[in-house]
Amino acid sequence: MFKTKIMSRFAHTIFILSFLLGGVCLAQKKTINKIEYSIATTYEKLKADYLFIKPIEELKTGDFNKNEDIIYKSIDGKDLKADVYFPKNVLKKKPALLLVFGGGWMSGSKENVRPLAQYFANNGYVAVTANYRLSTDAVYPAAVLDLKAAVRWMRQHAHRYGIDSNKIAILGNSAGAQLATLVGVTGGSSVYNSENFKISDSIQAIINVDGIVSFTHPESEEGEVAAKWLNGSKYQNPKNWKEASPLNYVDANTPPTLFINSTQPRFHAGRVDMISILNQNHIYNEVHTIPDTPHSFWLMQPWFNKTAQYSLAFLDRIFKAEDSKVYREIKVALDGSGDFNSIQKAIASTRDLGPAYVKIYVKNGIYKEKIEVPAWKRKIALIGESRDGVILVNDDYSGKVDSVSGTVHNTFTSYTLKVEGLDFYAENLTIQNTWCDRGQAVALHTAGDRSIFNNCRILGCQDTVYTAGEDNRVLFENCYIEGTTDFIFGQATAFFEECEIKSLTNSYVTAASTPAMQDYGYVFLNCKLTAAAGVNQAYLGRPWRPYAKTVFINSVLGAHILPEGWEVWDGDAMFPHKERTVFYAEYKSKGAGANAEKRVWWSHQLYEEEVNLYTKDLVLGGHDNWKPELVSSILNE
Repeated sequence: MFKTKIMSRFAHTIFILSFLLGGVCLAQKKTINKIEYSIATTYEKLKADYLFIKPIEELKTGDFNKNEDIIYKSIDGKDLKADVYFPKNVLKKKPALLLVFGGGWMSGSKENVRPLAQYFANNGYVAVTANYRLSTDAVYPAAVLDLKAAVRWMRQHAHRYGIDSNKIAILGNSAGAQLATLVGVTGGSSVYNSENFKISDSIQAIINVDGIVSFTHPESEEGEVAAKWLNGSKYQNPKNWKEASPLNYVDANTPPTLFINSTQPRFHAGRVDMISILNQNHIYNEVHTIPDTPHSFWLMQPWFNKTAQYSLAFLDRIFKAEDSKVYREIKVALDGSGDFNSIQKAIASTRDLGPAYVKIYVKNGIYKEKIEVPAWKRKIALIGESRDGVILVNDDYSGKVDSVSGTVHNTFTSYTLKVEGLDFYAENLTIQNTWCDRGQAVALHTAGDRSIFNNCRILGCQDTVYTAGEDNRVLFENCYIEGTTDFIFGQATAFFEECEIKSLTNSYVTAASTPAMQDYGYVFLNCKLTAAAGVNQAYLGRPWRPYAKTVFINSVLGAHILPEGWEVWDGDAMFPHKERTVFYAEYKSKGAGANAEKRVWWSHQLYEEEVNLYTKDLVLGGHDNWKPELVSSILNE
C-alpha cells in the first residue's frame, strides 16, 4: 500500500512536470501574430471609446526643410533609413532630437513619429526619425545597436544639418520609449561596445512617452511580445531581460529625463525607482500624466498637442537656458579620503557632454598619470588645493616606446594632460613633463575650445605647451610656464595675461602656427619673460608655419632676449621666406630685452590705435562672444 502511494505520487509529479514543460514548448512554438501599428490602426481601435479624438496629420508646410529615406546603416542586406527635418536659414547650430517609434518591438515605422518630428523642426530643432530592426527580423540587441548607430550618424553629419553635437536628445513612445531610455542611459557603455567607436553615442536628454524602464521590476507585466524580442521568456533568458532594462544603468551620469504618461499603470514599470535615483543625484526630471488617456495617446488629437508642448518646454529648458550652475562636485585624494584617488577616474565618472560644470577638487599630492579630457567630457573644472602642492606628472616623450601598447610616442602623444573637451577650467595646480634629456615632451596639450588655466604652473623642456586646433581659444591667467625650445607652440588663439614665461636654455620661446585666415595667434599682456642662470640668447619666437601671429603688449622682457627679438626659422625648405607672411609685434615692451630699434625689419611696433584691437574680449570673443570672466563667476557661486 505504501509503495503504491509513492508510485502514485511519482506518476502525478511526472504528469505535472510534463504538463509544465509541454506548456513551455508550446509557448516557444506559439506564433505571435504581427499587428500593424500605425496612426490609422490606432484611430480605428480607439475611436469608439473616445468620440472626440482625431488622428494626427503631417504638416503640409512649415519653416523647415526635409531629407527623407536616407540610409544611415546597412546590415545583413537590409538598409535602415532615416528622415531628417531641419530648420530653414540656420545661422547657428541647433539642438537635435532622435525620435523612436513604438509597436511592441515588432511593428511600427518612422512615419508614426513624423508629425512630431516636423513639430520640433518647426520650433528650431533638428529632428531625426529612424527605422530599426524589429523582432520579426532580428532579436535584442539589434534595435539598440541600430539606434546607437543613428545617434552616431547624426554626429557624423552634424555639419550638414546644423546639429549641435553637444545637444542631442532622444524621444520614444511605448516600446520606443524603452529603447530611447536604454540608449540614453548607456552612452559609451561597454555592454553595447560603445567605447570602441570614435564617434560618441551619448545623449543629453531623454523623453520617455509611456514606456517601461524595467522588464524585471515587480510592476512589469511584459510577456510574450517582449519575450519574442528578448529571445526567450524571463525564465529562459534572464540575462537579456535584465540587460535590456534601462533602470539598471541609471546613475549620476544619467541625462535629464522627462516622463509623459497615460493613465494606464502597466506602462510605467520602474518609473518611480528611476525618478528616485535621479533625485538622489540631483538630476533634473519631470513627470506629466495626461488625464483619462489610453496608451498610444500621442498619435491622437488633442493629446498630441499636450505631448508636443510638454516635450518642447522640457528641451528648451535643458538646451536653451544658460548653463549657470555647477551640477556636481567630486573630490580626488591620493590617501583615499576623496571620491577617487585618480584624476582620470574622476573625469571618466562625469556625464558625457554634461549640462553644466563639474568641479573636481584635487588634494595636494603627486599624481603620476597620463590624463585625457576627451571631446565628450565638457565643462570639467579641475581645481587644486594649492598650485605647488598638486602636481600632475608624466615623462613620455617623442620616440619613447609605450610600456602598455608597445607603440612609439610622438610629440602629439607625449602629453601629461590633454584637453579635448569644450570649456575646460584648471586652477591651482602644476602640470609637468619631467623628460628633459632630448626631443619633444609635451606637458599640456590643449585641443578643445574655450579652455582656461588660472594660477597654474606648466613645466617641461622642449614643447612644454601645445595649443592645438584652428579657431580654438585658450586663456592663461597668472600662470608660470617654463621650457627650453619652442615651449609654447601651436595653431590656437591663446591669450597670456600676467604670466611668467621662463627660458631654461638659449633657444626660442614661441613657435606659433596660426592658420592663414585666423585673426589672432598668441597675445601676451602684462607678462614677464625670465631666464634660468646662464641663459642669455633667446628669441621671442620663430614661425612654425608661414602665417604665425605673436604679439607682446606691456610686457617685461629680460636681458636674455636677443636684440633681434625674432627669428625666421632659417632652413625650413617646406616654408621658405616666412618673414613675408608672419605677423610679429610688440607694444611698449620694457626691460633689458626691449630693443625696439634693433628688432628684425619684418617685425612691428604697434601704434596705440592698433593695440586696441588686442583686448581680451576681442582676441577671445570669437563667433560666440565668449567671456571667460563669466566662468569664474559660475564656479565661485
